[in-house]
Amino acid sequence: MLPRHFDATINHFANRLAAEHTALARAWLERLDVLLDVDRRDVFPTHQLLDHIPELLREIANYLRAPADQEIAANTAVMAKATELGLLRFDQRASVHQLLREYQFLGEILEAFFAREAAQLGEQADATAAVLAVARAQQAVRELQRRTVDAFIARYTETIERQHGQLRSFGRLVSHEIRQPLGVLQVLTRLLQPANDPDRRRLVETLERNVVRLGDVAGKLERLARLTRRSDNAPNDQSVDLGAVSRDVAGQLADMADVRGVTFDIADDLPQLTADAGRVELVLMNLFANAVKYSDPAKPVRVVRVRCVAATSGPQLRVEDNGIGIPAAQRAAIFEQFVRVHAHLDDELGSQGLGLGLSIVRECMDAMGGAVAVESAESEGTTFVLTWPPAVWTACSPAAAP
Repeated sequence: MLPRHFDATINHFANRLAAEHTALARAWLERLDVLLDVDRRDVFPTHQLLDHIPELLREIANYLRAPADQEIAANTAVMAKATELGLLRFDQRASVHQLLREYQFLGEILEAFFAREAAQLGEQADATAAVLAVARAQQAVRELQRRTVDAFIARYTETIERQHGQLRSFGRLVSHEIRQPLGVLQVLTRLLQPANDPDRRRLVETLERNVVRLGDVAGKLERLARLTRRSDNAPNDQSVDLGAVSRDVAGQLADMADVRGVTFDIADDLPQLTADAGRVELVLMNLFANAVKYSDPAKPVRVVRVRCVAATSGPQLRVEDNGIGIPAAQRAAIFEQFVRVHAHLDDELGSQGLGLGLSIVRECMDAMGGAVAVESAESEGTTFVLTWPPAVWTACSPAAAP
């Protein structure tokens, strides 16, 4: 049984944070003004972006008093704001170090706020509740920071890939343009007969040497274009252990799953692949959260299974649940933005959202060169099938394809 002042302390912190969100955001902006190398009016150049931090602080206040089964990482609206901040800072030529410092400032401002509020409560404050409130607020800040940095790095990677593509195109163009006159010169050098005139002989030999050198340059440009094709790993690609990432995401959603009686069954033999680790985690976070939110309360056993199978088209990672399923007529639209198939069941299921989660999943898979598909039957459950190019997989369990 919780102490008498526990709920009162949590509610006090949440209410005060909601009331002071504008002043706290202003204090954060004052510290950013010193850190960022842009004009103060450009730190948040539009009213929409200027509202981001106050809105994030309001969401953190809501998160403090939310049930234990809710995770801020599953709030797609909040995560979208954190993503937009990362893209803005990239356009402003900030650095990852600056982003980390920004969120450090926000964390320090919140710590000072909680300290003041605890002092004002005095003996009425419950110590355990105060510690938990601070820990939950800092957890929210860390998750927002991670999402902002992920968005920044993703845009950085896309820029590098675009520049690499332009370089490859330039190399192919130059090589092509060199090859045409080079062919003419090679024919001419064969037609020109060495003469007794020493000067003419030297000119022919000079021409031959330079034609050979030009041919060598064209060959090197062609080899360079082949070596820098998209098959090379992007700068933020790394070896991703799908089992470890799946268990980590399940752990982050454990409270939400426990309240709804949902268990995660993650195969022990999930493989590794070379991919963008941040995008892989974001995909699994959205799929796992949806599976939990739309579990079927009428079923005595509610489970989310994660396994890898070897299909004829290549390895598949399957996220399977026995939830309420998706109507056949609406499956084609679920990956579009703002589509919420089960919005009419929000009160019954205790879920909410903006319908962005699955569109984020599709965008992430597209960016990694992969794909996502869905299999579902109403009242039986849903399976999301994730595929990546075969070359990125380290291995996959030889389990039979479904």
